[in-house]
Amino acid sequence: MSESDILVSRDFFSEKLKELEQMILKRNKEGFDKIARDQVVIQNRIYSQLESLSWLQRRLKIKGQLPPLRGWAASPDVLLRLHDYIIRFKPRVIVELGSGASTLVIADALQQNGIGKLFSIDHSEYYGAQTLKTLQVESLEEWVDLRVGALESWEGRHLNPVDAEKPSLWYPISLLADIDGIDLLWVDGPPGSTCLFSRYPAVPALADKFSDQAEVWLDDTGRQEEKDICESWAADYGIELSFYPLEKGLGRLIRSGGKFEVLSQPRFNCTDSASSVKECELDFDFGLSDINNKG
Repeated sequence: MSESDILVSRDFFSEKLKELEQMILKRNKEGFDKIARDQVVIQNRIYSQLESLSWLQRRLKIKGQLPPLRGWAASPDVLLRLHDYIIRFKPRVIVELGSGASTLVIADALQQNGIGKLFSIDHSEYYGAQTLKTLQVESLEEWVDLRVGALESWEGRHLNPVDAEKPSLWYPISLLADIDGIDLLWVDGPPGSTCLFSRYPAVPALADKFSDQAEVWLDDTGRQEEKDICESWAADYGIELSFYPLEKGLGRLIRSGGKFEVLSQPRFNCTDSASSVKECELDFDFGLSDINNKG
């Protein structure tokens, strides 16, 4: 190889090394920028939950502490809004599917209002007993009718395919037979692992028991199944649906006047990808009232 060839080769490899160095630097910068953005998102989420928890604790009158609000529990941001909604609008009859921290929060709001009753439905004897114990410690048990029953086969309308691996199960209808005039339905059960679209039966089971101004709140709409459930309810019953970007997502369904009546033909297909549902922005509320500090 001649000297000129060596020089050309050296220049060629030098140029390639520079290009490789620039590519590595660029990708490193992109990676670091993404990490920085992700950190900001995580920090904002943590701050939002701590802020909501702080406001919630100031509004509650309980003497003890709330159960841990992580894992399966409802997040502080949705519990804050649930408590505020009850304080402001004073629903008389509330049904809760899945007991826990939300039971304590709802009961506290009812006690502060001095009116109303919560019917809390759970499938677990263990968790039901834990919830009852917490209510008793806070002297809130008179505001709650806690009912426990193992999940049973559900034969009514459902999004769960008939040939699904897990059959459709739901709470015993007998637990709800004597309830009427429901102003607020809070849906946070059964567990998503029960079957596909496990929370769908809530509205079909209770539609004829709602008051004229009833609202339905479904937790965990950050999951696609819960979003599909909300859209199915909205389409099949002709009710207004909004999604709120809380930590785990919240679907809120409102029918202002008239009963929830299923339309003659369901209009929602859970395989549809398009959605016209309103995505609501939160400026710390929808909206939170200016309640005097309770602490």
